[in-house]
Amino acid sequence: MNQLGKNASWPFPESPADERIAQLERRLERERRARQEAERLAESGLRDLYVSRARIELLNGISVRANESDDPLEVLRLAVREICTTLGFPFGNVLVADPDIPGAMRAAGISFARTCDSAQPFIKASHEVRIAAPTDDQAEQPVMTQVPVWTPDIDTLDGFDRARLARLASFKSMLTVPVLSGRDVEAVLEFFSMDQREPELELLDVLLQAGLQIGGVFRRRHHADRLRDSALTDPLTGLPNRAAFAQNIEHSFRECRATNEPAPSLLFIDLDGFKLVNDTLGHQAGDRLLIDMADKLRMLVSNANAFEDENPFASNVKLARLAGDEFTLIVDGPDRTKLAERFAAEIHLSLRQPQWMDNNPVRVTASIGVAHDDGHYTTVSDMLRDADLAMYEAKSLGSERTVVFDQKMRNNVQSRLTLVNDLRTACENGDFILHYQPILALDTEQLVGFEALVRWKRGDVIVPPSEFIAAAEESGVITLLGQWVMREACKTAVRWHKLVPDREPPLRISLNVAPRQFLQPTFVQQVREILNETGADPRWIGIEITESAAITKPHHTARVLEELRALNIQVGLDDFGTGYSSLSRLQTIPIDNIKIDQSFVRTQTRTNAQWSVVKAMLDLAHALQLRVVVEGLETEFQREELTAFGCEYGQGYLFSKPLTEEDAAALIVAPPEGPFRQMEKLIGG
Repeated sequence: MNQLGKNASWPFPESPADERIAQLERRLERERRARQEAERLAESGLRDLYVSRARIELLNGISVRANESDDPLEVLRLAVREICTTLGFPFGNVLVADPDIPGAMRAAGISFARTCDSAQPFIKASHEVRIAAPTDDQAEQPVMTQVPVWTPDIDTLDGFDRARLARLASFKSMLTVPVLSGRDVEAVLEFFSMDQREPELELLDVLLQAGLQIGGVFRRRHHADRLRDSALTDPLTGLPNRAAFAQNIEHSFRECRATNEPAPSLLFIDLDGFKLVNDTLGHQAGDRLLIDMADKLRMLVSNANAFEDENPFASNVKLARLAGDEFTLIVDGPDRTKLAERFAAEIHLSLRQPQWMDNNPVRVTASIGVAHDDGHYTTVSDMLRDADLAMYEAKSLGSERTVVFDQKMRNNVQSRLTLVNDLRTACENGDFILHYQPILALDTEQLVGFEALVRWKRGDVIVPPSEFIAAAEESGVITLLGQWVMREACKTAVRWHKLVPDREPPLRISLNVAPRQFLQPTFVQQVREILNETGADPRWIGIEITESAAITKPHHTARVLEELRALNIQVGLDDFGTGYSSLSRLQTIPIDNIKIDQSFVRTQTRTNAQWSVVKAMLDLAHALQLRVVVEGLETEFQREELTAFGCEYGQGYLFSKPLTEEDAAALIVAPPEGPFRQMEKLIGG
């Protein structure tokens, strides 16, 4: 009994089935907990994956737009909207670098907001914010850093100008994202949050990459701006170039025509004597002269409003360098006519002060053409043409001149165009003749040659060269005319040689060669071809060039003259004393003779004789072993004086006017007995 009671108080031993059930329950609990943990991990992973995917899509969208766009502001507008939308920022704002103050930032007027009315004052202030450039003793501000910066507690932050407004808007923190081009901060994206949670590093890295992508758009824009500036800027002076000038004048002209206003006035400026500086002092000196001219013009433009001391007026003046020594001004404003002509006067005045180059005072003047719109211009090209023509008219009148284009000049231009067209037709038809003026030895009055002088048979009128040579040179017709003269003179020389085949030395016909013709690369080849074509002996031909042609391209001149002399053609320097030759240059130019210009001879009379310049030229020529011909002899006194000075040859009306080929041939066959001045009896003069 006691034993039974004792056994009855022990717990019943578990059966195998109960133990199995307990094990299963523990396993189920473990599996439940594992499943819950797996579900928690899966949910967190999916959430992280979603967030990562959203951030990747955000960065990808900004990158795609940045690669497609050339407008940084457009990409900034997209970026601030997408970042706010994707990351949940209630307000985002854009600052850009201030172009006028290095290191400073200002609001770009680009933002995105989804906030309540209490945030409106903060948003308005953000649209007007300016951040000064940091000084050396200031810590770098968050907006100036090279990486994104999270700033908490902005509503109580010292030095944050919008802190009070941030409290009203319940903004607690700020994230600034720099937009970098290299190491330069081009812009800053600032985002504001209502909580203090700091973004994780992964998000900051995504935003940093977004800023770098947008910075690429700024780099492309800067590169395009530099290319455009380079294409529109003269590299020597830094002034706008011809392309920029064309854009400016076309734009101004269209605007004025659209509003029925007169077009701006134009000034075309060309430096006188610039070529001489280039040829004598070198191209570096010429470049310095152009830079100095550009600086003077800039100063005049900057002082444009000071031209009117009592009543300053608004003006719009645009300066450009067209090419070489040519500059232009576009002058707009209510008093453009008055201002344009005042500019011209100021330019002349500013150039009177010489510029020193290598201890040499260099002074140049300017020829200025002005065109005002009087309402008749229908295209800007017509106005440009007239300003250019006025400038050339000013140049033809002498140095330091200004000419305003007018109706009379327009008529003259039309007459000149008609003259040029008629000259071209005359060249094609051969409507020219040659006259020949004898050249004599002054001591014996022996005939030694002739100078060929061209005349134009314009209908029934014989036109002297003084009325058409200038137009022929300007238009380029002179090259065709020069070839015709050379060919006809060679034919004449052949005919004359047949009349006196045994004459020694043979008579020589001197030809004046224009600078444009002489400077042609094929000039010597043209001479050879004409000699071969006509059968003329080179000893029968002499070629004369002007001093200006000789010094324009010294190396070309030396080479061509040596080649001509190698052909046995004598070469001479015409109109000596009127150009820019110097002693050193004469020694390097391979010539046989010089011809002293008639301006040094015709004024000399028995009662008023000033021969010092002529004597100096004669001494110089003889020292260089050059023969001298003096033109323009009209009196016996002049011949006697020049003969006494040792001048060898001369020509002029004292001996003979220019003769037709037939009269010259009669003179060759039967020269006069006694003084040559009696030759009129031979030719029926």
